[in-house]
Amino acid sequence: MQFRKAHLALLLPILLIVGCQAAQEEPLSIPKGWDGNSIFWWQIGADTTGAYRPLETMDEMGVPGSHLLSASLDGRSVKDSDLAQRKFNQYVKESLIELFRNQPEVVDSLFDKFVLPKMEGLNLEGDVQPLIKKHQREAYRVLARHFRSPRTLTKLGRDIPVVVPDSLKEQQLSGKVFLQVALNKEGVPVALNKIEGLHPTLDRIAMLAITEMRWQPAYLLKGGKSNAIPSWVRMKVRFGPQ
Repeated sequence: MQFRKAHLALLLPILLIVGCQAAQEEPLSIPKGWDGNSIFWWQIGADTTGAYRPLETMDEMGVPGSHLLSASLDGRSVKDSDLAQRKFNQYVKESLIELFRNQPEVVDSLFDKFVLPKMEGLNLEGDVQPLIKKHQREAYRVLARHFRSPRTLTKLGRDIPVVVPDSLKEQQLSGKVFLQVALNKEGVPVALNKIEGLHPTLDRIAMLAITEMRWQPAYLLKGGKSNAIPSWVRMKVRFGPQ
């Protein structure tokens, strides 16, 4: 059985086109109702328990099983057949990492309950990469019946003006600011942290803009009812010439 690590690039990039608007160069203060520093911002009075939890890997999210990806198999025993199945299951799970980042515990519970039973008893001989992709797609369909990821309701540059100081336009800086955002069950940002910065001023411009964005919240679907729940999103705000 040949495994090749499945990758899924489903980050939610936002391409910010820097226009030619003039901007007054004035200090970019943290908005009213917020507090923070150069990396972490939070809404004053909001419950930010776990808001800054690491979401880069399954292990960091507390989702078990990543050790299975490095497990070796000889395919000659019942024990190895069971290990091969669990390793396959983990590859499918890892391919859904962007969905897990929205709500790790909720998605993991739904995966175990509704997706795992559909992968039992598979023939895992030979190259299983096509089978991983097939069950990845099926997993998305199954999980969509029980969980809805947050969706953006506003767009940077269209609904939320973003103005870059003239001095920075002249420097022709280009790149991205990568942020993690904690949303409450109304889809409103309550905390954000900078994962990767570009320039102190552009970082703050991006963070200011994200505080004004709004999302349709994540929903847990059960018994014909939709229950909004807190969640996380990760955003790439790109700066550069048009």
